[in-house]
Amino acid sequence: MFFFNNPNFSFKPIFLWFLLLIFSKDLFCQNGEVIINMDTTLVKLIEIKKEVNSEIENFKIQIFNGSRNEAENTISEYKILYNDSSAIIRYEAPNYKIWIGNYYNLREAEKEILEVRKKYPNAFIFKPTKSINFEDRKLDRDEEN
Repeated sequence: MFFFNNPNFSFKPIFLWFLLLIFSKDLFCQNGEVIINMDTTLVKLIEIKKEVNSEIENFKIQIFNGSRNEAENTISEYKILYNDSSAIIRYEAPNYKIWIGNYYNLREAEKEILEVRKKYPNAFIFKPTKSINFEDRKLDRDEEN
């Protein structure tokens, strides 16, 4: 109460500072709006790259070759044992095959096969072949929007 009894004390500057604090919060806000202008050719190129990357097969490890029931049992066992959901079953007449991994170089595959062969001694590394056809692709520029 000492401030209120002081004759030099004025509420006017305090009141103005208080108003300034309250209303200044909106002065420094940002909208958070981002506008990206991209060429449509770039978008098409990115889509083609994604598709090509998903189609290109690198080194894989085959851990099983046999009947369908055995393949399903083996893949379930592998997924539980190694906590790896990337294992797939492929059918190549007359057998089902279990392929694991997608290794970019032989060294990575060799590291993994040392561990896998403890449980699956017939496992081996291979590189699947797949042809990719780019002839039907076009990268024409669309008209400006």
